[in-house]
Amino acid sequence: MQRAIASGNTVPLALRPAVLAICLLVLPLRKGTAEDRADFKFGYYLEDHHRTEAYSPSLYIQTDLGPDTILTLNSVYDVISGATPTGEPMKRKTRQVTAAASPTAGQTQTSYVAVSGASGRTTLVPVTTAVPASTGATAASQTTSEEYGKPYLPMNEYEDQRLAVSLGLRHRHGEWVYEGGAAYSQESDYESVAGSFIVSRDFNERMTTLSLGASLAHDSVRDTPTGNWEEKDSFDLQFQIAQVIDARTLLKFSYVGGASRGYLDDQYKMVLLNDTVIDEQRPDRRNKQTVYLSLNRFVDPLNAAIEASYRFYHDTFGIDAHTFGLDWYQNLGRKFILVPGVRYYEQSAADFYATKFTGSPKAYSADYRLSKLGSITYGMKLIWKVSDKFWADIAYDRYSQFGRDGGVTPGESYPEANIVTLGFKVWF
Repeated sequence: MQRAIASGNTVPLALRPAVLAICLLVLPLRKGTAEDRADFKFGYYLEDHHRTEAYSPSLYIQTDLGPDTILTLNSVYDVISGATPTGEPMKRKTRQVTAAASPTAGQTQTSYVAVSGASGRTTLVPVTTAVPASTGATAASQTTSEEYGKPYLPMNEYEDQRLAVSLGLRHRHGEWVYEGGAAYSQESDYESVAGSFIVSRDFNERMTTLSLGASLAHDSVRDTPTGNWEEKDSFDLQFQIAQVIDARTLLKFSYVGGASRGYLDDQYKMVLLNDTVIDEQRPDRRNKQTVYLSLNRFVDPLNAAIEASYRFYHDTFGIDAHTFGLDWYQNLGRKFILVPGVRYYEQSAADFYATKFTGSPKAYSADYRLSKLGSITYGMKLIWKVSDKFWADIAYDRYSQFGRDGGVTPGESYPEANIVTLGFKVWF
């Protein structure tokens, strides 16, 4: 609902100067809705110990098709590689020792040791040992298996690219605003097509904006073990309200209800069921609800603004989640804005989550992302208003995820990462 105050045409004359100040500080990415603009972003994500690395350049273009119509194009290209936990419990490396028929006492023999590690690869290592003098007659070759070393978390190595493109059209007709969009995303093992429509109306001398929207998505997922393509369909219904409280305060509220049907598994995750490692199996239906509330407030004495937000999420997997956010937008002279921020997130575990299973459960997953967990993200962003037509920004965030189930899920599952983002904005 940022558009409720992003354009001078939607705010009463007496409040426009102060509300514009909130826009420039709290919503720096939206200088105006009636201007041609291009935004370029480059994101870099690196987990500790180089577990996962990702590059994400993106381009956003906005252009006017008339006094009341705006066309937008957004594209993102992701390159990701690294390793992710398979879902199997912690294990130790194993090796198989095959000893050739023993020579006579006092001579040597060669054994071949098959060593399997965290990468899943197996190597043969020849080992030569001396046969003690007490050894009797020659014996037939023997193979034994043994564990050794410290426990480790089984990982799957992967590498992929993703291209996502979305197109949007926005048209204002009096007090009404109509928005439609289409999106397409493709990876080597995933394809998604989506569409959305939102209708909004201004009330209360354009101090209040109500919106109602719906979106549909159809995804195709390649099931890795079988190679077959599975289908998933999703539907979301959204309600939003933005209210200008006074010249310095903006309140936003939204509710989203949605449902997904079809293949909802992660095709790369495994579980230990009755001492056998098999593919995970999640329910084929998932309903979800999200409530979001944010408050933006301009602070006159400090020439700054604050944005506080809260998000509650619930789904039929049994997950309840809370997200708290706080950002401070500090003007440093006329050219710079400094934005420190922090996010805290926590969730309960899915009903069908465990690190291992017995019996005949209908659904089972050991994906750590479905465990009882928390995360914190904190960082700093600097915005440089080089000129009225060109802005640049750089941001750094530290992300840390942790378990909240008393050590049931191995701590090695949860990532910590550094995130760096560079951006440029040009108005035409």
